[in-house]
Amino acid sequence: MAIKYIQFQSGFGVPNPSPFCMKGEILLKMAGVEYKAEIMDDPRKAPKGKLPFLIDNGIEVADTTLIKRHLEDKYGADFDAGLTEEQRAISHAMARMIEERLYWVTLYSRWIDDQNWAIIKDFWFGGMPPIIRNIVPIVAQKQVKNGLRAHGIGRHAEEDIYAFGAADLAALSAQLGQKPFMLGDKPSSLDAIAYPIIANSLIEELPGPMLDAAKSHSNFVTYVQRCGTLWFPDGQH
Repeated sequence: MAIKYIQFQSGFGVPNPSPFCMKGEILLKMAGVEYKAEIMDDPRKAPKGKLPFLIDNGIEVADTTLIKRHLEDKYGADFDAGLTEEQRAISHAMARMIEERLYWVTLYSRWIDDQNWAIIKDFWFGGMPPIIRNIVPIVAQKQVKNGLRAHGIGRHAEEDIYAFGAADLAALSAQLGQKPFMLGDKPSSLDAIAYPIIANSLIEELPGPMLDAAKSHSNFVTYVQRCGTLWFPDGQH
């Protein structure tokens, strides 16, 4: 029985507007396991109230870090084969940078920045009935604001938040350099995390400081194209 992989809908010209949903699907592809992707509109129905998650023979696995561990433990996937201990340490540190700060800057740029919030609100909630469409986005945005403040990044001035994001993107560009992938000639688990956030930062429909910062690094364009061809050759990128 194929694994069921539950994620958000695609959009904005990327495989998924959620970097974590992209990451989980890439890990499945890298592991070489059979899976069937399904769309869920309301993440509140997910095991931990967030997407993505997978169901493997009746077992639910939520959170991409745990999905990675599941694929390693059950299917023997080795996402970082051939890497040195130093490279694995770099991968671990950069993954934490992306997922514990850069992701939150991306979230801020979409859900709090007025210019992009109007676009995001229409994308996620535009198809709802009128009365619900006027209420649900307000509640959802408030939850995101509370999450950003609890994380800590939401307590800073906007210019400082975007400066954090620009610094993280610059670090990713420096790490990539002229290599095909983040740590060399072959993709690793770091690419499953870096490619989604970079691709999402380059979405033209969501203008602002994050897009400007991402576009300032010329090596991102060919990197995104390379990863897209490798993992999403059907053109969903």
